[in-house]
Amino acid sequence: MTNLVQNYIAVWNERDAGKRRLLIDRVFSDACVYIDPNDSVAGKDAIERLVQALQARLPDLRFTLAGHVNAHHDQILFGWTLAAPGAATPAATGVDMAVLDGDRIRQLHGFVNPRDQ
Repeated sequence: MTNLVQNYIAVWNERDAGKRRLLIDRVFSDACVYIDPNDSVAGKDAIERLVQALQARLPDLRFTLAGHVNAHHDQILFGWTLAAPGAATPAATGVDMAVLDGDRIRQLHGFVNPRDQ
């Protein structure tokens, strides 16, 4: 499960469109759905467009896995950070929960942690 999550994180960080699409095909099932507070999309092409748009808005930021991957049955839970390389404080943190279809993600539910006021 950790390899799948690491590949999922790599999708968001990969700037080369061809390599990113190979990762998307490896990580997501054909009937995949991605939902977070800002977006809800279905299908690999839509996920690819979503990643491209985020990279265009935040070109200097990268995702990293935060903590351990927690998994049981067909579900995975993991934390992440979004930060500029070498930054002391992340721009955002969150938790994602994935539902699997075999060895690929069928549904991904993303949650962004509230920022401290």
